[in-house]
Amino acid sequence: MIGRAAAAAPDLPEIARALARGCAAGLPVPEAVARAAAAVDDASAALLGACAARLDAGEPVRAALEPLAERDGGIAIVGAVELHAELGGDLVASLFAIGEGLADRERLRLEARAATAQARIAARAIPLAPVASLGLLGVLAPSALEALVTTRAGLAVLGAAGLMTAVALVLLRRIAAGAGL
Repeated sequence: MIGRAAAAAPDLPEIARALARGCAAGLPVPEAVARAAAAVDDASAALLGACAARLDAGEPVRAALEPLAERDGGIAIVGAVELHAELGGDLVASLFAIGEGLADRERLRLEARAATAQARIAARAIPLAPVASLGLLGVLAPSALEALVTTRAGLAVLGAAGLMTAVALVLLRRIAAGAGL
């Protein structure tokens, strides 16, 4: 499920593609930025519109594109524009490639999130399982629950179960953190 914040975030792959189309049409970068702002969704248009306004005000390209560079992955787009301004080269191909790379990165992030969904669900369910089991045991066999919490052997079983639950939680959180989730 995509949250509202994620849905409202600028679409950097589409920004890169829109800039590439403008540059492919022979437009200078300031005009390509302004035209790209008209060709993308609202959040992306707002970001590009801010950059276009700064370019129109006469700011240097690097400073004008700073709002874009502050976005995760946006620095690649800005870097391509700056590199082209300094050294030349095929800006259109670079921007299209960056757009595809950013789109691939997002697809991989979503695939990793889907692949680790079971671990995240298990991390939430594991702490509840012992509590639910004890509650069920109390309803179905109150004498067994009494023996579990009043005898040395029962307390040892509860302690071992608690320790194993804690280890499982630590491992599941490491898995989720290792996957960047």
